[in-house]
Amino acid sequence: MGLQNVFVMTGVFVFPGILGRSFHLPPEVIADLYTATFIGCGVTTLLMAGVIAKFPLIAGPYAGVFAALVTFGHMPGSDLGAAFGSLCAASLAWCLLTIPIRGKSVVMLLATAVRNPVITGSIVMLVMMQIADLTFPHWIGKPGDPTFPLVNLGCGLVTAVVLVALIISPIVILRRLSLLIALGCGTLVFEMFATIDFGAVVRAPWFVMPHLFAFGFSFNFEYALVFFLVLVAVNIQTIALMSAVGEWAEVPVTPARHTRGILSMMLGSALASTIGTFSMIPYPACVALLRSTRVASRYVTMATGALLIAIGFCSKIDFLFVVLPVPLLGAAATVLFGMVFLHSVEMLSHVEWEPRRLAITGFALMLGFGCNFLEPEVLKPLPLVVALLLQQPTIVGVTTMIVLGAIIPKLKPPITHHVGAEAPFIDPATVAEPQP
Repeated sequence: MGLQNVFVMTGVFVFPGILGRSFHLPPEVIADLYTATFIGCGVTTLLMAGVIAKFPLIAGPYAGVFAALVTFGHMPGSDLGAAFGSLCAASLAWCLLTIPIRGKSVVMLLATAVRNPVITGSIVMLVMMQIADLTFPHWIGKPGDPTFPLVNLGCGLVTAVVLVALIISPIVILRRLSLLIALGCGTLVFEMFATIDFGAVVRAPWFVMPHLFAFGFSFNFEYALVFFLVLVAVNIQTIALMSAVGEWAEVPVTPARHTRGILSMMLGSALASTIGTFSMIPYPACVALLRSTRVASRYVTMATGALLIAIGFCSKIDFLFVVLPVPLLGAAATVLFGMVFLHSVEMLSHVEWEPRRLAITGFALMLGFGCNFLEPEVLKPLPLVVALLLQQPTIVGVTTMIVLGAIIPKLKPPITHHVGAEAPFIDPATVAEPQP
């Protein structure tokens, strides 16, 4: 079960390589990024499942923070040391906001505000739309790939069909091993058409150690402010996915437990930034896997966290995951992310859609969806803080929903008048005469 969860965490395999290549880092430094990312995910998962929140959510790297790190690291006069240092400060600030004062904390108030099923369902939907580029685009690949497009499509289709068939299987063990079996089948078919190079695995050392402040450490207030706002999306998604899992397992999740979940994520984010990796978020694909296998055990989650840490220290295993064909991961993500997206639809189907709520939610969702399609030329002339926030569909959509819900008053239901209705006919014979 733990290994299955690792396989669906596509961001773990994609983000370190993209970050390293965007800064032209040498291969051994990119390998260190993979080491730090696996360890960061494992530590945050253990904080969530075993130490602080005791909730079965697995942590994976967050795309929004990844984008901000790349942007800040490339700014004139800046570097990754300033980006990671500012991320660490923003994460610690959120940790402080979980401290209750007179029984209440800022995070607890946030948890109470977003427990509305409309907001929770919308968050899950917006998050799925934001990471949709990790699904079919990675499945089909690019024209420069030697296996584009037929081999990628065919092998990915084998993976997806096997995964769907096993997810709906009545046999428990097949459901629990569905992803591993599907990826194994896809890999065998892929090997028939293209050789998978395992040379990097052979050449890699067995054990490596993460480096503390590998890129240096400095602080920029403007960067920290942006990271603080970007992390709002992490906290909102933590609340939403905790609520979703609690609903599936029929376990009530209180604002206090939501607060502990956010503390787990933010403390993990602060620790991860010190070894040069991303902030973590409850990984949607792992939540989808939890839904498909119907195993909501925090002991399985803790085992996954320990496995992630072990993989981080073993460089050969890191490279073994790296050589796994990306189209197969994209096909599996298409199935799993689709299940989570439809769960958001299921959540919203239970809402009573009166005109006011329909107008506000529809406008906020389309505004959030539109953020995914903003061109870089549009964002370039905008202030940095504004440009980064417009790349966060969850923040844009949910903020719009909350603000409009607060300023647009609820209308009283209209009083129905039956204009022109005739008085009912009363037969005089049926009316009793008054007694003398």
